[in-house]
Amino acid sequence: MGIYGADTAQLRELAKAMMQGSERLAAVKSQLGTAVAQSPWGGPDAQSFREDWRSGHSRVLASAISGLELQAKVLSANAQEQETASRASGGGPGASGGERSTADRDRPGSPDPGGLGGYDPLPGYIPLDDDALDPTNMHQGSIGDCWLLAALGAVAKDDPGFIRDHMWQNPDGTWTVKMYRDGEPVYIQVEPKVVELGAKDADKNANWLSVYEKAAAEYYGGSYDDIDGGHSSDGFEAITGQDADKTGDIGFDELKDRLADGPVALGTEVRGTWWPLDDEVDDNRIVPNHAYIVDRVEERNGQTMIHVLNPWGPDGGMYDGHQRAGDIWLTEDQYKENFATVYSAPSTKD
Repeated sequence: MGIYGADTAQLRELAKAMMQGSERLAAVKSQLGTAVAQSPWGGPDAQSFREDWRSGHSRVLASAISGLELQAKVLSANAQEQETASRASGGGPGASGGERSTADRDRPGSPDPGGLGGYDPLPGYIPLDDDALDPTNMHQGSIGDCWLLAALGAVAKDDPGFIRDHMWQNPDGTWTVKMYRDGEPVYIQVEPKVVELGAKDADKNANWLSVYEKAAAEYYGGSYDDIDGGHSSDGFEAITGQDADKTGDIGFDELKDRLADGPVALGTEVRGTWWPLDDEVDDNRIVPNHAYIVDRVEERNGQTMIHVLNPWGPDGGMYDGHQRAGDIWLTEDQYKENFATVYSAPSTKD
């Protein structure tokens, strides 16, 4: 009995149709979202309707959009694999053989937990409302991934809808997280369990950060050790698919411009790698070799100040015998004395 492959031209046509359907559905979602947000309707019923739209219908549409994108990508990849296999075996269109590519495919199972304890089951429901996505509602845990959490928190602050559109729960209880490599989507399926000592919400319950963190561990190599140390600019690019900037410290005027244009994070590190013995901060309320989320820059007590958020959470924590703040207001001089690097990315808002 012969084994026949697919018609690659038909696969590509179907992929194109699915991508076009995704784009049309995304346009409808955007139009409806704008209409709901700008409607003059007020009162409790209106508020309830908008909440239903944001937490229910909008997420269903986002899942459908991402699902169509994923299937279009899978079909295109299958067409490419079919042609590669055909060339490798000397056959024409429809020939089979060769090894299937695993590029941009999810690895089965869970990342290696390293020394982070065992895995705990995720709760059946993980909220994704604005309060849940608030960057103050996080606790870093024992992984050195402040760079990633600062990027996630900054993106969620700038555009919480983007996070809701890029992660969704599947009928089997797993989650899919949409990340990017070189601007192209990478879909990562996350089993419903996370490491005990990973990122959680401010009350130390597993939350959306736990899911994204696990997806990132798979994305960066398959182990939680692979996200232990990094730069928030890399995090921005993996999360949003857009080019990010990494520069030395800049003045408040430029910082405010960047914050108006998208998410911003700061780093106290001065080296290219994480180095725990180099304490270069001036203020003992700030964690050295650490990344922070920029909340806002505004006039306060008669002078311009910056408010930064620590991924350790609102209570901060102890480091080297000092209590480090969960959030802190700084003058421009204080900011420049303590932070060496600015990370920024374009906004994902329409």
